[in-house]
Amino acid sequence: MISTIKEISKFELLNYLSQILFFFGAIGAFNGLIIAFNLILNKSYSKLENRLFGLFLLILSLRVLKSLFYAFSTEEPIWFLQSGPSFFLLIGPLFFSYTLSILKPKSFWIKHWKSHIAIWVCFIVFLMFLVPFKDYHEFYKTIILPIINAQWLVFILISGVFIKLNYKKSLNIKWLSILTIAILIVWTFFTFVSFDYFVGGSIIFSILFYGCFLFFLFKKKIASTIFEKTKLKKNITHSEKSMFLIKKLNSIIIDKKLFTNPELKLSEVAKELGVTNHELSKLINDKLDKNFTELINEYRIEEAKQLIKNNSLYTIEAIGNQSGFNSKSAFYNAFKKVTNTTPAKFKSQL
Repeated sequence: MISTIKEISKFELLNYLSQILFFFGAIGAFNGLIIAFNLILNKSYSKLENRLFGLFLLILSLRVLKSLFYAFSTEEPIWFLQSGPSFFLLIGPLFFSYTLSILKPKSFWIKHWKSHIAIWVCFIVFLMFLVPFKDYHEFYKTIILPIINAQWLVFILISGVFIKLNYKKSLNIKWLSILTIAILIVWTFFTFVSFDYFVGGSIIFSILFYGCFLFFLFKKKIASTIFEKTKLKKNITHSEKSMFLIKKLNSIIIDKKLFTNPELKLSEVAKELGVTNHELSKLINDKLDKNFTELINEYRIEEAKQLIKNNSLYTIEAIGNQSGFNSKSAFYNAFKKVTNTTPAKFKSQL
């Protein structure tokens, strides 16, 4: 009775420990997939090196996850495992392509990286159909997987050689050096550790992954340098919304004669237009290539010109005040800036 209870307790403990190991092994791979998809799909990371790193991280995370499932698989392999390890052949080429995209972005290899990866993809598909994993388990374990690991190592070593030949004190080179060492550690575990202990490689991957992740999380300037985002230009000058707002702005200022208020502020016009101060300021700068004061003064000068034409009895100072200027000097300076002449000369020319 006691021995039976001990056996049950031991079984529960082992089961509990296996769940913990699975969790720590899987957490890095799952989060690796999330970051990989973000780098691949996010428009902010449209630079080639970011896309290549995303693809590399995607395939590597899938390998870690697949190895983990395999280590805990006790029954007939699930569909995720039945595809076999063939696609692992992409890890090395993608890592090498990522390395060259930083070191030699204009090289022949980078210009034709898609063709190179496509060749490996065709070979993988050919291998999966010619030698399906579900029918050749042992062949894959004893022949194919060692070849894949050897191919991966060759690309790691070639990448290391390129890093050494182009080494200089820069963040990108240091990052590539650290990344190469980390990948070599992961490769060592998956190559020399037996199938029954593949969880060890998954845990090592999780530790290295979160080490890098936390570092970049607290060193955002370094992260923004290594994974540089593409500045997405929002072309406000050609958007339908901006054109609509400009027309509405013109209508509001003229119809309500807002410009006649000498103390008119940008915030008042923004409120009338239904936008924020920043949005209105950016709209005027981008669309009309001037600031708020220059825009309002142009409306005031147009009003002053009409008053000069239609009310010859008004003094120049009175016209300036009625147009929205709070002083004679401000009126003269603005009028000359817009028309290249003074109010008096403009009146005499009429």
